[in-house]
Amino acid sequence: MGKGLPDRDAPTRLTSWLESVPAASFSPAAGLAGTLAIFGVAWSARVLINDALPSGFPYVTFFPAVVLTAFLFGVRLGALSGLLCGLVAWYYFIAPPNSFELAGKEVALGLYVFVIATDLALISGMQRANRQLRKERQTSLDLAAEKETAAEELRQAVDALRESEVKTHLATQTAGIGIWQWHIPTDAVHWDSTMFALYGLTPTADGSVGYEDYIASVHPDDAAVQHRTLQDTVDRCGESTREFRIRRGDDGRVRHLRAVEVARAGPTGETEWVVGTNLDITEQKDRERHIQLLLGEVNHRAKNLLAVVMSVAKRTSGVDHKAFMTNFAARIHSLAAGQDLLVKNTWRGVGLHALVGVQLGHFADLIGTRILLEGDDIPLSASAVQTLGMAVHELVTNASKYGALSTDSGQVTLSWRRAGSEGSERFVMTWTESGGPEVACPQHSGFGSIVTGDMVRGNLDAEVESSFAPAGFSWKLDCALTIIAEQEHL
Repeated sequence: MGKGLPDRDAPTRLTSWLESVPAASFSPAAGLAGTLAIFGVAWSARVLINDALPSGFPYVTFFPAVVLTAFLFGVRLGALSGLLCGLVAWYYFIAPPNSFELAGKEVALGLYVFVIATDLALISGMQRANRQLRKERQTSLDLAAEKETAAEELRQAVDALRESEVKTHLATQTAGIGIWQWHIPTDAVHWDSTMFALYGLTPTADGSVGYEDYIASVHPDDAAVQHRTLQDTVDRCGESTREFRIRRGDDGRVRHLRAVEVARAGPTGETEWVVGTNLDITEQKDRERHIQLLLGEVNHRAKNLLAVVMSVAKRTSGVDHKAFMTNFAARIHSLAAGQDLLVKNTWRGVGLHALVGVQLGHFADLIGTRILLEGDDIPLSASAVQTLGMAVHELVTNASKYGALSTDSGQVTLSWRRAGSEGSERFVMTWTESGGPEVACPQHSGFGSIVTGDMVRGNLDAEVESSFAPAGFSWKLDCALTIIAEQEHL
C-alpha cells in the first residue's frame, strides 16, 4: 500500500476481532480470573462513588461489569458475574444495607434480574450469530482457497498454453473466476467470458478489451488506487492481491471483486505479460456489513429497552404489592414479546399481524369470534414495534378488566388501513368495543392512558382520539405511514 493511502484492511480487522469474542484464547482459569477481576473493579468503583450518588443507583457499576464479562469471556461467566454483582448490591447498596432481607427489595432485585437476563440473552444471540458467521466465513475461505489454488495452476499454465481453447477450458474449471491477460508490449488486454459476465459487458468477438474500458468500470472512488497497484505490479514484475468495487455495465449495480494477478518477464527481463483473476465477493462483504449493523443495533436496543423498563416500573400502580407485580409483569411480558419478534426478524420488517397476535396471545381463542382483526399485513419498523405493541396490550388489558371483554357478550374490532395518496399515505388504526357494560369516562388517567395517548403521540407523531361513549369505548390512531412502516418493504 502506497504512502498516504488509507488502511482499507482496518474495517476487516475490526470485524474479525468482534467476531472472535468471547475470545477463544482465554483458558477457563484465565476467564474465571478475568471475571473475578472485573467484578472486583466494579465493586471497588461502586464503593468509591457511593457518597457521590443519590439513593436508588445500586447497580451503576455492576451492569457494565456483567455485560463486559459476558462479551469477553462468554455468557456462563457473565451469569456468574451477574450473580456475584447482584449479591453484593443486594447486601451493601439496597436499603436497608448490610442485610439480605428480601422485604422491600423485590422490585429492585426483580428489575436487576430482568435487565441482566435481557443483556445476557442479547449477547448470547450476538455470539451465536458470530459463531455462524465464522462457520460461513470458514466455508468461504475454504472455497476461496480452492479457487486460488486453481488460479495458481492457471497462472503457471498460461505461459505455455495461450491458445484460446485452453484458456476457455481452464476458466470453466475455476467455477466462477474470471481470467484475463495483458500483453504489455502491445497493450492488448484479453478477457474470458466470465470476466465479461462479472462486469456486465457484452463480450467482444476476440475477447479484447481496452484498458480504458476496464478502468471506466471500476468505481470512481477506487479507480486511482487500482491503477497504481496494477502499474506497480508491472514495474516490479511481481504479484498483487486487491479488492475493489465496480459498476456493472448492464444494470449499474455496484459489486465487490477480489483480484489476484502475477506478472511474467520476457526474454529481455522486462515485464511482458500480466495474467490475473477476478472473483465476485459481494455476498461476503454484505454479510460483514450486516453483522456490524446487528452489533450496533443490539447496543442501541439494549439501551432503549432499559429506559422503557424504568419508565414502566415508575408508572405502574396497584392497590398492593401483589397487584403491582401482576401489572408490572404483564407489561414486561408485552415488552419482551415485541423484543422477541424484533430479534427473530433481525430488527427488520416485523409484520403487524404477528405483533398483534403476540399481544393478544392470552385471548387467542377469542380471535375471529369476539375479537375481530381487519387489515392487510404491514411490515413495521423497529422503532414502531414497541410503541404499537404496548398500546395494543394496554387496550386489550383494559377491555378484559372493564370493557367489552369483561362480559360474555362483548366484542372488540381492531382494524387498520392505509389512507391518503401515494407520497403522503397515512396509517389509521381503530379499536372499537361493543356489547360490554355501559362505559363511563374515568375520573383519572392511569399508565394505560399514558401509553395509548401521550406515548403514541410522542413516539409516532400521531393523532390519537379516545371516546368513552356509553355504548362502548373506542380509540383511533392516525399517523404518517412512513413513521411506522419499514421503508425498504413499502
